Amino acid sequence: RLMQDVRKKIKALFVWMAEVKEELSKPQTPSLADLLIAYYNQRNAGAWSNKARTGNLKQFAEAVNYLTENKLLTLEDLQERLSSVNEEFEALSDSMKKKSARIKELQELIREGENYQRLKPVHTELNNIKFKKQREKFETSHDAELRLFYAARRILKEKLDGKPIALKAWKQEYAQLKTEYAELSPQHKPLREEVIRLRQVQNAVDTALRRREQPQAVQRKKHEMEL
Repeated sequence: RLMQDVRKKIKALFVWMAEVKEELSKPQTPSLADLLIAYYNQRNAGAWSNKARTGNLKQFAEAVNYLTENKLLTLEDLQERLSSVNEEFEALSDSMKKKSARIKELQELIREGENYQRLKPVHTELNNIKFKKQREKFETSHDAELRLFYAARRILKEKLDGKPIALKAWKQEYAQLKTEYAELSPQHKPLREEVIRLRQVQNAVDTALRRREQPQAVQRKKHEMEL
């Protein structure tokens, strides 16, 4: 009975050892540090000057510092971070673009609305003149004002589609959007810079992975040919 138990344990041990050996024989996923070292070693090997090598070293140090500060250790960590930061950056950029477009639209509406209201009395006075020569004389002397009025009337008609002029509301919305845009602006540059840094690291990692896979692909092809 005792010997049977011992044999079972030994058999289980051999099975476990075989499984461990099989697992260890599989290609291990390299760490970000390994891939970055491989990438920058390759770059330095092809560098033509000390300046280029110093630049590579600086980029490597900055990448490692960034990864360390953000606790990015694996390829999955890097991809998740890039996806998250890029999504945040795209959402922020989209929001700022929409606010900027509306701000420009409001600027035009306010400008044309003010021109319309300011110059409408001039147009009304023109319409009240009954005699042709007097009208022509008035039009000539107020040509610039009337041109601005007609332009404002045309633009407002196109923009408002029958809605009333709302200068007070436009100015309030304009002020609110300017405040919101100013609050978002400081967030945009750091996010953009982080996206750029992450993409640079991703590019370095992808390049290093391709270089690692090339010898393996050659070896597999050679093995297939031998079979």
